[in-house]
Amino acid sequence: MSLAFIFGTNLLNYDPRGVMEFHAAYPAMQQVYDKVSAWTGLDLDLLLRRREDDEQVDMEVRSRHGSVALAAAMVGIHDVLAAQGLHPAAVGGLSLGSMVSSSLAGALSREHLFDLLMRIDHVGPRDPDGPAEGVAVAFLPVDQDEALLIEPKRDGIWLAGDFGTHPTGTFRILLLSGYREALEALAAEYTASGGLGQVQVQEANSVAVHTPLRQAVADSIAAIAPGAGLGDPVLPLCSSLEPRTLTNVADIATMFSRNAVDTIRIDDMSAEMHRHKTRVGLVLGPSLPRGWIGFPFPVVHVESPADLPEVMAAIFDNGVVLPPRRVS
Repeated sequence: MSLAFIFGTNLLNYDPRGVMEFHAAYPAMQQVYDKVSAWTGLDLDLLLRRREDDEQVDMEVRSRHGSVALAAAMVGIHDVLAAQGLHPAAVGGLSLGSMVSSSLAGALSREHLFDLLMRIDHVGPRDPDGPAEGVAVAFLPVDQDEALLIEPKRDGIWLAGDFGTHPTGTFRILLLSGYREALEALAAEYTASGGLGQVQVQEANSVAVHTPLRQAVADSIAAIAPGAGLGDPVLPLCSSLEPRTLTNVADIATMFSRNAVDTIRIDDMSAEMHRHKTRVGLVLGPSLPRGWIGFPFPVVHVESPADLPEVMAAIFDNGVVLPPRRVS
């Protein structure tokens, strides 16, 4: 009968306006950004996404800075909620969000989290003459087997993310990742068939996330994470890689490295939260698309101060028992 905090990942259409509003209005948010800036050396404009990296900056650096900026937003909003007495009884996240949630569950300090994000590879080395990579979003009938779309049935395409069934119950949402040529061929087949389902290649994304193509990133994390001061989580930490709750240092270290190459599954995470008796989930920051993902409990997206009244209403309407703060 309690509250879960959900931490998503980088979105293609990141909108920083709500985060800026939080920062302008709440000292708790300002304090987080001051610390993150000191730890990382990144200035406030870059962290708030008021300024983007120049186009000349390579993709590795841009990806690193974007991840740090979103992590700062999620941690800052967490502290705004904490200042109002709202603490999670369970946490979980997807991709970047799994690392942020690990820190806020007490498995590593915030300073260690941001140091880790600044040191690990986010893209990894790539052959400039190799085949182009890409990402596509697939909207499939609920009874269609995704195995026909991915390895080993389909060369060069992997299931990067399973975002479950749309709240209407009419279709599933999958993130496909791999080689762009293979993704474009699959999208063309769906268009030509005229049947149910659609595959949309994301033009702005040229990194095949959550696939074996990111093995160098997994290796980078595996090498650096042991020095990040990992400990056992204090709060229930719900995995998005399988339906389980992570309970010790070994779990966290393994999850961090697997996170780069394995499929993320939102239903696994939300089912664990439901098992922990979650009544309401809060999605922190602009890290998951609103209204597109079904959960087994009511969810409120907290992206700007304007969302706070809905948070309080959901807590009251669903009889949430607020837990005390367990992680400092």
